[in-house]
Amino acid sequence: MKLIPGKDMALRLGIFLLLMMLGAPLVATPGELAPPQQVVEQISNQLHQVLNSDRDRLQRDPGYIYQLANEILVPHVDFPRVSSLVLGKYWRRATPQQREQFSQEFQRLLVRTYSTAFHQFGDWEIRYMPVRMSEDGARAVVRIKVSRPTAEPVEVLYHMHLKEGEWLAYDVKVDGISLITNYRSTFSKEIRRVGMDGLIDKLSSMNGQPA
Repeated sequence: MKLIPGKDMALRLGIFLLLMMLGAPLVATPGELAPPQQVVEQISNQLHQVLNSDRDRLQRDPGYIYQLANEILVPHVDFPRVSSLVLGKYWRRATPQQREQFSQEFQRLLVRTYSTAFHQFGDWEIRYMPVRMSEDGARAVVRIKVSRPTAEPVEVLYHMHLKEGEWLAYDVKVDGISLITNYRSTFSKEIRRVGMDGLIDKLSSMNGQPA
């Protein structure tokens, strides 16, 4: 049983990482960007600089792409939160050790899956839409439109929240398709089949294989 979405779905959900990795040019939006939007802009600008200076290395060294994702993007994603939402009721039933192991392996899976799709994408243009803030100011949905030369514009929603004073992402929706709900269905079926430890072992085995 596959533990990652099919190729087309993976590439769509891969925008979660690839928008950042491609360092797409940002189209100015009137007025100042809200703090959660600034996080997206900061990451994109950092990776845009790397893409321009290390383009040859990115083409020949997949390990360098993983390194960039871990150093620049991962600190801005709340992976424990992502993991708890992906597992749903099974997260509440899991032991602390199982939770920690799953979070680590799921993070590795996401970075591997979407980093290896890096070369599938070309030029992008990003336009910020008005951000949606919760009443208490602790949650936000950063909305962007992604334009490509040969395709229809795509709407991407980054769901973020404040944690210890930092804006962290915990889900992304691409044209209404949620990374969280997509993986939740797959993992729930696998847990019912082989249990939590079986799922963790399978993720670990997949992550240990060459990309």
